[in-house]
This record gives sequence, C-alpha cells and structure tokens, in this order.
Amino acid sequence: MSSEFTPYAQFPGGVIAQPPCRMLNANMYGFFVKGDINKIQNYLDETLGLVKEYHFKAISQYCMLTFTDIENIKPTTEPWASQGYFQETDVIIWLPVAKMQDDKIKHIYWYPAFICVNNIYALINGRETWGFNKYLCDYVMPAKGQSPDYFSMTVDAFKTYSPDTKMASCELFNVKMVAKDTESAIENFVDLVKEGMKLLESEVNFFDMDFSVYKQLLSGFINPKIDQLLFKQLPNGDATNAVYQNVLHSPSVIQKFHSGCLYFHEFEFTLNQVDMFPLSDMFGIKVGSQRPLLPFNMLFDFNQEAALNL
Repeated sequence: MSSEFTPYAQFPGGVIAQPPCRMLNANMYGFFVKGDINKIQNYLDETLGLVKEYHFKAISQYCMLTFTDIENIKPTTEPWASQGYFQETDVIIWLPVAKMQDDKIKHIYWYPAFICVNNIYALINGRETWGFNKYLCDYVMPAKGQSPDYFSMTVDAFKTYSPDTKMASCELFNVKMVAKDTESAIENFVDLVKEGMKLLESEVNFFDMDFSVYKQLLSGFINPKIDQLLFKQLPNGDATNAVYQNVLHSPSVIQKFHSGCLYFHEFEFTLNQVDMFPLSDMFGIKVGSQRPLLPFNMLFDFNQEAALNL
C-alpha cells in the first residue's frame, strides 16, 4: 500500500519527528560564489524539472554559500517537543530560482540544492520529511563574535573515481579572509537588503533579470521569511525508479533578528576537485580560487515550517 494518506508508522526507536521545528540563535555567514547559469539550469532541469507541472528558471550565475551554526533546535509538536533539543551546523549552496508561467516570473524561491550537516538526527529528518539533499560533514567556522577568518567543509568521499579508490576524508572547499577591512552593522533584514543592493548594483550580470525582480528576490528577508523550494524523492528497492517524487515548499519564518553585519574584508573561496561531489558540473563553480561577493553575517531565530506540495 502506497499513498501520502497512509498513516506514517511512528514505532519505538524511530527518529522521525513531526515539523515544524524552531531554531534559536542561528549564526549564519554568507557569500555569493560565481557559477555558470547554463549548468545551474541543467541541474534544475535534472531535479525540479522532472515534475512536469512546473517550469523553473535559473536567474543567477551566482550561488549563495552559507555556513550556519544553529545553537538550539527542537520540534514544536508533542511528544517530540518534550524529548530534548540538539545543535546543528549546516553548510548550504543555495540557488535563486524563478517559478515560471507563460514566460513570466510568478514567484522567486531559494533552492538549497546541496547541503552538508554535522548531525545525524538533522540529516535523517531533513531528508525523510522535507526532502533536503543532506550529507554528513566536518566543518570549521568562527563562533559567535569571532573574526570571520576561515571556513572549511570536509566530507567522506571518493576524491578520484577508480576501482581502487577508498573513501576518505576530503576537503571540498574553504573560504578565508585574505585582507582585513571594515564591517558595517545592520539592524534588521531591511538594512541587509538595502546595503546588499548598493554593493551589487555595479556587478554586471549578477542576476539574469532586471533589478526590480532582484528586489522581489530579496523581499523574503523583509516579510520576514525565506521561501525554500525542495525536490523530494524516494527510490524503489533497486534505485531505478522513484516511488515518490515531487516539488515541495517550506518557508523559514524569521521570529527574531538579533544582529548582523556586512563585511568589506576581502575573502577567497577555493573549490577542490572531488569526483563524488562535482560542484563544477553541478553549478559551474570552477575548481580553484575566486573572490566571493557580498560577505555577511546574521544571528537570528526562525521556524522551519512543514514541507507542502507547491
């Protein structure tokens, strides 16, 4: 029997908790890294595009890379809300995506296309319930209040595909500060949008659309929520077909903005070649080093709502 109306078996020892989840003290560092809009579009077509009811368009050659340490997470639904809380760090590559209708942009979403986390509970619940494309990782990032000097993410992976390659720990990418400059404090998400727009107005082809739509893209920070688009699928027993496949929507609803700032330091992003996670093929991010744009930091609380059909 297979139906989304079939009750889910909550058996003893199972670790699937019902959403939503509330997240306290999410300390997010962000950078915009240049990719290739054609490869990003191919990635959208190979994932979201498999659900034929919708058409999604890549609207930027840039991906947003975030490192976020979330101090305290727990579901808000009982009995899970009374079982305890956990910490999670996630490292995400986000794609700004337009839902199209009659060749017009109907809505802008953030698609967390590649996610690595440090917590197995977060990985299982994120993949099984929401459909987040999560993998385990180790990471380095500054704690709250520390200088944003260095970030890195390491995964267990096949670095080079061959019959004799043993899975091992590989650094996929890092970000380091190479020249120190000033920082500009922001009081709320509106300030982030305004200051970010000033910085990016001169960047040619930052978004593949006019600037008015760019404002719509970032309006989610003002609402305040971040509209996330998810591609959820479950394979059959021999992983040749999907027993479930759909595009879902789950908003991150901002509850409180604690602090934030824009960085004018110079950073260097370096991507290493790891065959198991070919970000150059996925998003067109070139192996090697580049200067990321719009580095920022935010500390906030938010709720991750349930994932619903788009």
